[in-house]
Amino acid sequence: MRLLEIRQLRSVIRTPDGEARVVDGVDLTLGRGESVGLVGESGSGKTALALSILGLLPRGTGRILPGSSIRLRGEELVGMGEGGLRRIRGGAVAMVFQEPMTALNPVFTVGDQIREVLRAHRDLNRSERRAEVARLLREVGIPDPEERAGAYPHQLSGGMRQRAAIAMALAGRPDLLIADEPTSALDVSVQAQILDLLGGLQARHGMALLLISHDLEAVARVCHRMVVFYAGRVMESGPAREVLSRPQHPYTRGLLGSRLSLRDRRRRLRPIPGEVPEPESWPGGCRFHPRCAEAQDLCWRKEPGLHGMRGSPGGEGPPDGAEAGEEDSHQRCWLARGKGEGVP
Repeated sequence: MRLLEIRQLRSVIRTPDGEARVVDGVDLTLGRGESVGLVGESGSGKTALALSILGLLPRGTGRILPGSSIRLRGEELVGMGEGGLRRIRGGAVAMVFQEPMTALNPVFTVGDQIREVLRAHRDLNRSERRAEVARLLREVGIPDPEERAGAYPHQLSGGMRQRAAIAMALAGRPDLLIADEPTSALDVSVQAQILDLLGGLQARHGMALLLISHDLEAVARVCHRMVVFYAGRVMESGPAREVLSRPQHPYTRGLLGSRLSLRDRRRRLRPIPGEVPEPESWPGGCRFHPRCAEAQDLCWRKEPGLHGMRGSPGGEGPPDGAEAGEEDSHQRCWLARGKGEGVP
């Protein structure tokens, strides 16, 4: 049994222009102890996928369509009542948000907010909760944890706030940790520290990790499997090192060409033209074709399905002791089928 199994997930948000299908027919699995990176541009639907798992789509305007399935440890989350979801959130599944200053409540101390999670999900007395707060803050690298527990979020640096948010996420001993762009609001010097912290905590606790990012190299630093997301759909997936070294989909190649390289300063940036379309007006055919330099007539007329590529070389399996997820590589491109080529 997989820890998390998502099948044909379709999530919509009602807008003045109609319902926007922000997640559109997504299949995804995570094994116990597995780390998976979800990458793509802003507006691709990555955060909407995470919020769908936790039942946190905007109340009144967001919903998951019938026929979708999200199973955690075999238990169906779609259609689960709010009471059941409250039991899941912060316990079996925890989330680290992009901006710690807005994720943390400014009128409560860091220690109070961690203690609230402990009260909700663990049977500890007052002194045990106090000791556990200090232990969690120490584990995420915050010095003088007993003193810092009494600090308010605005009294901490951005990196310290994100570490405190990670400590709060760990308080319920989750089986799955979702980290949504956890480094984008931080200084460059702090980003690598937070990524290494997440990778170390995931390995030490045996959690599954879903890391959402637009930074492919950051994902490769922490995750062994990568899923490339665009316009509400999975465009490519496979072992992270293989996706980076032998990308099959033009969109993945475009993401790689859009990043700066300190190793090869002579390489020119090749940005993807245009921008991600609005969810209420996804284009017909392949959703990437209006921005794709390789698009042909078939790409405009018909959308390709995900095509599996078994036995692809160079991939790594999950770490020892982890339960394997979907290890085979997949891509959603008419032109890539049978080519087996990397970046031209």
